[in-house]
Amino acid sequence: MRAIVASEIHREWSLTEVPDPRPGPGQVVIRIRYSGMCGTDVHVHRGQFPIEFPIVAGHEPTGEIVEVGPGVTDLKVGDRVGVFWYQKGCGRCTSCQSGATCPNSQTWMNLGGGNSELMLAWASGCALIPDGLALDAAAPLFCAGYTVMSALRNASPAPGERVAVLGVGGLGHLAVQVAHALGLETFALTGQADKRAELLALGADEVVVTGDDPGKALHDAGGADIVLSTTSSAKQIASVFHTLRPRGRLVTTGLADGPVSLDSLAAILGFREFRGVVPDRRAHLAEILELAAKGKVKPRLEIYPLERANEARDRLEAGKVRYRAVLAHA
Repeated sequence: MRAIVASEIHREWSLTEVPDPRPGPGQVVIRIRYSGMCGTDVHVHRGQFPIEFPIVAGHEPTGEIVEVGPGVTDLKVGDRVGVFWYQKGCGRCTSCQSGATCPNSQTWMNLGGGNSELMLAWASGCALIPDGLALDAAAPLFCAGYTVMSALRNASPAPGERVAVLGVGGLGHLAVQVAHALGLETFALTGQADKRAELLALGADEVVVTGDDPGKALHDAGGADIVLSTTSSAKQIASVFHTLRPRGRLVTTGLADGPVSLDSLAAILGFREFRGVVPDRRAHLAEILELAAKGKVKPRLEIYPLERANEARDRLEAGKVRYRAVLAHA
């Protein structure tokens, strides 16, 4: 099969022939049709992620199962599935027993990612894609969509609360749609005034153009009960914390570019909380997939053939993708 192989840090990825995978017990092989490009792919390229090279990246894959291994009973050949980051836990720890993410999970880094014609995955790490949801639109939901849904659910939103989304790119444009679909008052914070009409169309009740100080802009707009941050800017994250309403929650989904300096007095006096999140409940993935199948969440995509994976990654690294890049496999 053909696969996009990352052989070294900061080296161009190469389209290479590699052996076809065969499933072991509990595993499946998937014919990949689409694989989303994520910020983690840039981290892999830069050597910012603890992996061994060479490796096939890509952790937002969708396609059809073409082979199942011994013991697989809940999936069958022909099923349309996607693969999520955490594929198989130990099954015995407290996290596994409670249905949460196992700290020792196997991931795509153990078996190889989805930037390939065929992908080996644990059956436990696959999810069926609802009828009516296209495979290209489903791809970014297996990481980006899953992440923002987990972020909102872990923020414990209450009816009538206001959610402000900081950073409305690949994750943020999905977060705006999800918050709107859940019936929450939704503010989008952006430094780009030309995004206003587009963000309103995605479901934002208000678009706040922030300039260089999103904290001041959000304060002037009345603050928020929840800030869902998808930005990598530690400075911006810190600037909005004190604008949270009393008992507000700031949930961050990405790797900041440095330490985040928070106002401890604002935290103490306002009962404000700072939370991090990764996709941690399978129910969150099922929920985002269902919202997309119903047309309530629609990822905005730039689609590239697999052969142009380097171009897609470079555009993502340069901040030129609007909003999500997806590789199409022949």
